[in-house]
Amino acid sequence: MNAQSQDKEYGRYRLHKKWASNDTVYIKIGTKIDTLKAGWTLKEKVGKFEIERILENDSLIKTKIDSAIVVKSNWKISEVLFEDKDPSKLYINPYNFKRPDEKLSNKGYIKIPENSYALLTKSYLKWSAVTVPFAIRPKLNDTIGSKVTTDLKIGASFSYNYNLEFFKNRRLKAKKSVYGISAGLGFGFSKVTLDESSTSLANKPITKEEDGLAFFIGPGIGINLKGFQIFGIMAWDIGITDNVKKWNYNKERYFGIGLGVDLSTFGKQ
Repeated sequence: MNAQSQDKEYGRYRLHKKWASNDTVYIKIGTKIDTLKAGWTLKEKVGKFEIERILENDSLIKTKIDSAIVVKSNWKISEVLFEDKDPSKLYINPYNFKRPDEKLSNKGYIKIPENSYALLTKSYLKWSAVTVPFAIRPKLNDTIGSKVTTDLKIGASFSYNYNLEFFKNRRLKAKKSVYGISAGLGFGFSKVTLDESSTSLANKPITKEEDGLAFFIGPGIGINLKGFQIFGIMAWDIGITDNVKKWNYNKERYFGIGLGVDLSTFGKQ
């Protein structure tokens, strides 16, 4: 069995062994106690500042012992922690490794040099709030050509996402950037404006302008950027109110351009 083989997991981070910034993980394996003698000069880090002081008495100090582990397989990570107070370290919590004597399942960290970064991938399923402000509707016949419409569409999407997440050490700030792709299903409700022109194919076209309600649904693909999702969708509008059933584009395929917002991460990257 691979010494770094892990339990199965779904929808989490991955640390890739071939990426230079991720080739070593530091894991705590214990502590040691050292004696500091009176008169020694001690350097301490307080927040972002380093101070010096002279010890008046002998003191004992506990020091964490970290072991450098060479990454030999792509590790599965359940969660990460990256904070401004120490942007030189990306803390990770690996999924359990299968060998019971391994200490690899302990929490650890990746060192990030100044002005450099660590890169993880993340795959997961998510729900998003979406809107589709633009629809490109194909030609219906010789008299009704293709057109772009701006209907009000509000709904949700369920998608599979694959992101590249960059954890950057900016000396005084821990900066995270996210770029990715997604594929899924979008659906929701659409406000439809009906008049004689837009119902011209019906047996009895609507003569006075009125509004109706439709349900839209369709598959789409998109890109992820800082909590936003910009996507293209191939969808159908299906009339809910009776008047929309007279609409020329009822149940007709179209292509839309939409925007999604992941409420769990919006504004956090």
